[in-house]
Amino acid sequence: MDKIFGIDLGTTNSVIAHTDSNGMTDVIAGQDGGRIVPSVIYFPKDGDPVVGTSAKQRAITEPERIAQLFKRGMGERTFLENEQPFVVDGKTWSPEELSSLVLRKLAQMAQEQYGEPVRRAVITVPAYFGEGERAATQSAGELAGLEVLRILNEPTAAALAHGLDHPGEPGRILVFDLGGGTFDVTVMEVAADGGMEVVATGGDRRLGGMDFDQLIVQKMTEAANAAGLDITTEAWARQDAYAKAEEMKKELSTMETSSRSLTGSGRPLQFDLSRSDFEALLAEKLQEVEDTTLGTIEQADLKPSDITKVLMVGGSSRIPAFQKLLAKLMGRDPAFSRNLDEDVARGAAILAAKEGGELDPRSQLAQMPPPVDVASHGLGVSAINAENGRLMNSIIIPAQSKVPAEEEQIYYTVSEGQTQVKVELNEGDDEELEFVKQLGQGLGKFERPVPKDHPVRVKLAFTKDQIINLKAYDGESGIFLCEIEVERPGNLSKTELSQARALLSRMEVK
Repeated sequence: MDKIFGIDLGTTNSVIAHTDSNGMTDVIAGQDGGRIVPSVIYFPKDGDPVVGTSAKQRAITEPERIAQLFKRGMGERTFLENEQPFVVDGKTWSPEELSSLVLRKLAQMAQEQYGEPVRRAVITVPAYFGEGERAATQSAGELAGLEVLRILNEPTAAALAHGLDHPGEPGRILVFDLGGGTFDVTVMEVAADGGMEVVATGGDRRLGGMDFDQLIVQKMTEAANAAGLDITTEAWARQDAYAKAEEMKKELSTMETSSRSLTGSGRPLQFDLSRSDFEALLAEKLQEVEDTTLGTIEQADLKPSDITKVLMVGGSSRIPAFQKLLAKLMGRDPAFSRNLDEDVARGAAILAAKEGGELDPRSQLAQMPPPVDVASHGLGVSAINAENGRLMNSIIIPAQSKVPAEEEQIYYTVSEGQTQVKVELNEGDDEELEFVKQLGQGLGKFERPVPKDHPVRVKLAFTKDQIINLKAYDGESGIFLCEIEVERPGNLSKTELSQARALLSRMEVK
């Protein structure tokens, strides 16, 4: 049977791992010895795309031929902030296609180590990703030639890895996952036998280390402008500034000050930044993180004092300001996963081994119960509010419901002699339809014209793999009316997926 791999497809870095039959997990390195692959792609004028460190090194000299941070666009047509398509040599690249190139690079690394093709994987996503982003991630895996067995939430994966490293520690864990482009906070119950149950999750899919780099670049720009320099007009100068901002951000996690020489308008400028100045820049982001963290704990019907451990995950959680914030909020110092950059992939590999039947039943991992997750967003249907007559989103499965979940709700027809009913499936926690995302529609026809207030029974299911299925029935006769199954086609149509698959199959990834 083919091996199953765990993949952390990250905004800034990606990792692949495998867990063997004894429960031992190996994080896989490339030919250069590196186990962390930058999620960066370089498209040379002639030749195949380059993924990883070599691509990142080209970002300053050829920024227009570089794709990075495209995970933020998963589920959308583009990842660029100006909402323009990303085009190289006349080819428009979707976030799914770009992500598939990173996945192929990781699969190549695993094939080089194990001597066999990689065909099956568990891929992680931020817990706060909705159906559109998860669908796009699955499409990326398929474009890379992978059978995606499961889309797993990143905090759950990290907690799995941490749980094996620290067995027999029951309690309530808050997993604080702050990466390069996304932020998740998850509250989990951990049992003495290692079983994990997610209680609540929250986050922001557009908050992470790259936003902190942006704050430093803004400060750099102000200093440069005051000195009569311009570091933003030329693409290479902007990219150089971002690269130096990232370096300074990392240095300030261990040093009190950091300095770089900025280049613009043909002359250099020394730029200095202290840790206290950086923390002042972060003030608004720190408040957002605090509000999200406390809100998630409240959704779990807990108080900060009820949390027994805070687990820091993701590269940006190294920033001391966030460690101090968590210590203040929780009244205890946070703990760190064994390896911030690798534990999400390790956790994905652990679950892959459990679900793939590869484990020796006598191993510690085989004895550990599978984790129980929750829905990060509510699911419901469009329905007319009887009190005000407005079409609203009626939530059937609320956010934070344990997965798998299955709920039913009775609705009623609004017209005398009604012959059919239209069902709209929505994702989101707001009653206002403008603030939710429609996932699908169905049209059911009654056997005969029915009177006003005739019952329609809607049954909504959310599987452990977070696949959504809705069925509607005549509430009196029980006759089936219609079904909506969200098959996760992603942002690309079947035709676009077929064309992308054909194009990508002709490319090698370096």
